[in-house]
Amino acid sequence: MTATAVAAFPPHASICSLISFLGHHLAALLADPADLLATRRRCVALLAGPSPRPASSADGDDDDDDDAVLAALQGAIDSFPTAASADAGLLRDVEAALQAPALLPEDGRTAGRGNRVVAACAYFYLALVRAAQGDAWQMAAHFLQAVLVSPAALAGRGGLAPRALWDGLFDEAVLARAGGAGASEDDAARRAARRYKDWLMYYRVVAAAPDGAGAASADGGG
Repeated sequence: MTATAVAAFPPHASICSLISFLGHHLAALLADPADLLATRRRCVALLAGPSPRPASSADGDDDDDDDAVLAALQGAIDSFPTAASADAGLLRDVEAALQAPALLPEDGRTAGRGNRVVAACAYFYLALVRAAQGDAWQMAAHFLQAVLVSPAALAGRGGLAPRALWDGLFDEAVLARAGGAGASEDDAARRAARRYKDWLMYYRVVAAAPDGAGAASADGGG
């Protein structure tokens, strides 16, 4: 990695603070059953779609596939524990059920729902799973991926992210720097989330490097 590239990243302490900030707010959400239930209701509202239409023989198989993906997501959301002490096996089952919805192509639709919203809900719950499992880095990566896919699904009064978390990561100053002239709020949030996620990847590469190389990279980034 060149000195110029390293200089584009903040010190390790700043990246650790980002992960810690996300972990603090998601842990608080996990510890509050009422807030978790409210989050579930917001997710269900985001996923509310058109009334089902009769399937023709031509599109029946596709409709079945769509229904299976949405059923997996709904089942995972409904199964996600609202108690502080989550069963490890249940968390693994929830995580497995979230994989297909998270990996939908972003520009398509599933049973009338925009895939970006479906995938964002899946990634947000994957972040909660990893928070409950104590995997802070992957928790942060999943949360930021949810923002990259659909900022609108995470932001605002009806969004999935805790308000203090969103306001802390994506305040007006951050969005203004990330968006530039003429950018929409969604585009600015995506750019900011991309930068944060790049920081996470840098953190992982440096943390995995031998002591000498890692220290040199960290010093260059400071």
